[in-house]
Amino acid sequence: MRILTVGPVGVVPMQRVLGWLAAAGAEVWVVDENDTYRELAPAGFRFSALAQPDAASAPDASLDAAAAALRQIAAQFQPQLVHVQNVTALGLACLRAGLGPLLVSTWGALGQAADGERVSLSAAARQLLAAADALIVDAPTLLAPARGLARPGARVELLPMGADMQRFRPGRTEEALLWRTLFGIPDEAFVLLSPRMWGAFYGHQAILTAYALAWSRFARPTRLALVGLGDGPAALPHMAEAWQGMASTPAAQAVRWLPRISYRQMPTLYALSDAVLNYPEVDSFPATLVEAAACQLPVITPLLPTYRETFVEQCCTLAQPGDPAALAEAMVQVVNQPPAERAARLAQARAAVERDYDDALIAGRLWALCEELARGA
Repeated sequence: MRILTVGPVGVVPMQRVLGWLAAAGAEVWVVDENDTYRELAPAGFRFSALAQPDAASAPDASLDAAAAALRQIAAQFQPQLVHVQNVTALGLACLRAGLGPLLVSTWGALGQAADGERVSLSAAARQLLAAADALIVDAPTLLAPARGLARPGARVELLPMGADMQRFRPGRTEEALLWRTLFGIPDEAFVLLSPRMWGAFYGHQAILTAYALAWSRFARPTRLALVGLGDGPAALPHMAEAWQGMASTPAAQAVRWLPRISYRQMPTLYALSDAVLNYPEVDSFPATLVEAAACQLPVITPLLPTYRETFVEQCCTLAQPGDPAALAEAMVQVVNQPPAERAARLAQARAAVERDYDDALIAGRLWALCEELARGA
């Protein structure tokens, strides 16, 4: 099958989808807004860099130019399917170029709609979603909002980012023990891991505040590991501000600033940890939750609207969003709880993600959808 796929290759979800397509034997032409991550496309895939149309100045001319470039690629490649990953102006250019059948992975574009709010989308984004032959969402609570934006008869499919259950497994590995030594983490310390990317909306400020609040109540030594900021909090203004309130507390010496970790190394990161902190303000449905559950780690998280109707409701330790004091209580509960008391719930979480989020299952369903759309072209 020949698939023209449009989106940011530097983002892990797209890399994973491209890997699945490569494993299925698809011929793929990748279009990204620049060629920075060209080398991350699988071997044998064709690649073109095409700038996002400029929505601010001369939007019609910019969109027409992008559409013309996409038509040239399509004339040479003759794709049987066009897969737009993320809702961007390049996707709209595919639409203007008359390319299809059109599959759109919405990623985080619909996150607020899960709470019953009217989703804030531009008229152009709505036009793209309404023209697609199929939409992909990553949370059960986004199915209804997506159907409201799709055209009559379009497919709307739940296909979250899962995890490779053979790679993400419970247990402390030898490499994880070496990492603990490298990062100055004692063997007996309970590691609370915050693995999400750096952005003010991911709640790292609240995590730091909550850790300081909980510090004196921990019944065992702990460390707080934050990923992707190896140079410390001064690298980002919002983290530098959050750190000012914590730097003089006893808890500060237990914070570990880990460097950026590649997706390939994530199983080792989970293996050095004892619990995972996930505390964003808004979110889609992150692979973080699936990966942590697959590793049978306790997860502390708010129950955001996009997390409802999933294993999170029953298997995670829930903390009120936007409330560092509540997050601190959850940290104390997890750190001080005897492991035997949570073993059954962690096994339940692992079983749930094995059943619903195994990469092999998600990749197979995506490929089946691609084949069905291509046949109907």
